[in-house]
Order: sequence, then C-alpha cells, then structure tokens
Amino acid sequence: MLNRNPFPIPGELVICKVINVDRVYVRVSLEDYSGLAREEHASGMIHIKELSNRWVKNIHSIISVGQRVVLSVLRVNEERGYLDLSLRRVNKVQRTKTMSSWRYATKLEGLLKFFAEQNKLTIVDLYKKALWAIIDEYGDLRSAFEDVKEEGIDVLKNIPNLDLSEDLINALYQLIIENVTISKVNINSEFQIQVPTGNGIDLIKEAIAASIKLRKAKGISIKFSYSGAPIYRCELEAKDYPSAENHLTKVKNKMESIIGPNGTVEMMRI
Repeated sequence: MLNRNPFPIPGELVICKVINVDRVYVRVSLEDYSGLAREEHASGMIHIKELSNRWVKNIHSIISVGQRVVLSVLRVNEERGYLDLSLRRVNKVQRTKTMSSWRYATKLEGLLKFFAEQNKLTIVDLYKKALWAIIDEYGDLRSAFEDVKEEGIDVLKNIPNLDLSEDLINALYQLIIENVTISKVNINSEFQIQVPTGNGIDLIKEAIAASIKLRKAKGISIKFSYSGAPIYRCELEAKDYPSAENHLTKVKNKMESIIGPNGTVEMMRI
C-alpha cells in the first residue's frame, strides 16, 4: 500500500523484493515507499550477517532474486537514501502476520485502483481525498472497511476530513459491501468442571449460563456443548486472536467466581 512517508522508520517490519544477491550483501526494493526523488522506490541492503543467526556458507541457499521477504528496519539515512535491514531479526509469527496483512492490502489496493479509475481519479487522488483520512481514523483500511461492512454507511460519512461527494461515498460503500470479508478466528477449548457438592449440577449450569451472558466485544460469539462429565466444550469466534484470548480469560474467571471453593475449573485447548 502507498505510504505517506518516503521511508520506513527503524524497528518497522517491511515487505521487500530482492533485486540483487552479492557475496556479502543483498539489495532489496521497498515497493511501498517512494524513497528519494530520483528513485522509483526506496531501496535497502541486508548485510550477510543479518541474514541468519547461523553461519552462512551459501547466501543463495537463504535468499534469491525476485523473492519477497519480511525484513526489520535497522537504520535509515533519508538524506542519502540508505536503509540497513535484517532478515534474522524477524521471527516466524511476525513474518506470517506481516505477509498476510501485506497480501490483503495488495488485493485491496487493486480494488481501490479499479474504483479510482471508474470514477476518473488516480489512486493518489483517492488517497488524498479519502484513504489517508480513513487510515488516520482507524490505523489501517482493513479495520475501517470491516467496521463499515458491519455498521453501515454512516461509519464512512462520519470520518473526519473525508473529501468525497455523496455519490462517491455511496459507490465506495457498495465496493466494500461487495468485496470485503469480515475476518474471523476460532478457538476451541474444553472446560473440566468438577463440583462434588450436592448442588454441583446447578452450580455448573449457573456458571455456564453466566459465561454465555458475559458482555462481549464486537464480533465475539460463544457456545457450549456437553462432551461428557466433567467436560464441557467451548467454541469461541472473534475478529482476532487477542480479542478471543481476552474473552476466554473472562469466561474462565466468571466460572471460577461462581463455582468458588465448591469445586474446580480447568481449561484445556483442543
């Protein structure tokens, strides 16, 4: 996606395309950053020592021309257009998440370019009139567009500094409705609830009912099913893993508060 700034900042994770592999360094292009005025895109370098935590015998066994990689920005010299980057400082989770977000953003920008052309704009015009304002409000287009799809066109209309006519807002809303899919994650777990007292069944039913009634963040749904004493299966759906994990913790805490000293509650992932 187009970035306002010509260069990333140190510590940022960026998607780069490998354009040259030498004996001790790799040259890459940052296609989402404009770089210096004389450049088509910003470019950077990975020194061989930043390719891997292990000794590198053959640099070509790690990286190749044309490959897209997730890199961490170490240093930026905007005046000279120099960027030092690292592959070894990016872990698997960061790499997967960043690449997934980039692929989504690339697909989305393709739709937005088509939208701009259909409405006699350039993609740069669209960024200036609307997309930067949306990003300022939400942090990224994906979160904004998912919110628009869930909550309706008023979300778009209420974004500050949006410089689109009513017809263009309606057209953008239609594009979002037809093409944006709400992201969901699912977490399945089992609760082992044991209450040896005489009112044990009633306490368990109360604990589960209270857990279902807990206030939920937007996009969260939860259901329980009986697997066989003392196991109860919990299926939770949310927009993202942090939200899911947070709510699951609240469920366990609620159960424990109701069961109290009368029994035990253990949660197991499946």
